[in-house]
Amino acid sequence: MDAVKRSITLIDLIASPTQAEYLTNAGYSLTYDNNIYRNVDGMTVALPTIGSALDTKECTISAVAIEGVFLSHLSNNYPFSSVKVVIRELDMNIDTGAVEAERTLFTGLVFQSAPAPLIGHLQIICRGWKYYTDTTAGVPCTEQCAWSALGARGCGATIVAEQHVVDSVDGVNLTIVGGFTDTTTSLFNKGYVEFCGSRLKIKFYESGSTLQLDKAPPSDWVGQTVSIYSGCDRLLSTCRTIYDSEDTFLGLGIAMVDYNPFYEGA
Repeated sequence: MDAVKRSITLIDLIASPTQAEYLTNAGYSLTYDNNIYRNVDGMTVALPTIGSALDTKECTISAVAIEGVFLSHLSNNYPFSSVKVVIRELDMNIDTGAVEAERTLFTGLVFQSAPAPLIGHLQIICRGWKYYTDTTAGVPCTEQCAWSALGARGCGATIVAEQHVVDSVDGVNLTIVGGFTDTTTSLFNKGYVEFCGSRLKIKFYESGSTLQLDKAPPSDWVGQTVSIYSGCDRLLSTCRTIYDSEDTFLGLGIAMVDYNPFYEGA
């Protein structure tokens, strides 16, 4: 007589080695691959259809009970640099409890979370890797550098990193205690602030001890020591004056004119 099997779903939500959540619809919590998967009654998964195009179809995980620090952060706009999503399906032998087959149904990143606070549930919207590789093709007429990363993994320019205590948070503005050791003008512009694996981009910085970020940092960052990394706006002038790395500039070095050549003159 053939063994009776059942299929269960495992969901990995991973922001960092210390910030992760593992969920299942098995009806009970279980341990698999050295991770403890918490059972979530009523949780459903809607997988996207499979296609060959660079489409933006979404995977939706619904009715996730908001329990624990990680899911609370995910439901409250806590800034994660990214949250990786892996959804797998296991065929389990009911008699022995042994896993007889494993299939990966989806991999990607969390795109959006939609909490329903009155019922304590969270809907998680995910998009696959295709979405994140769907970029505009062509060569722009611009003086912006084409390197995708600053530092050893990119143009080779030296990244400056400093650690400072957060003095205050006011909306998207973060102020550090004291000042920076390296006071080069605009050095930290377009860089990022990191704390416990979470990164926030520095939208604008010129000088002083206040950084304008692209999102409001959590208020509990006040009093904590954060790491602040220098950045680059990919302009030739920045490459030349801040990093003295013009020989590695990967751009045409041609700026768009500030007038319409069809009916305007220089």
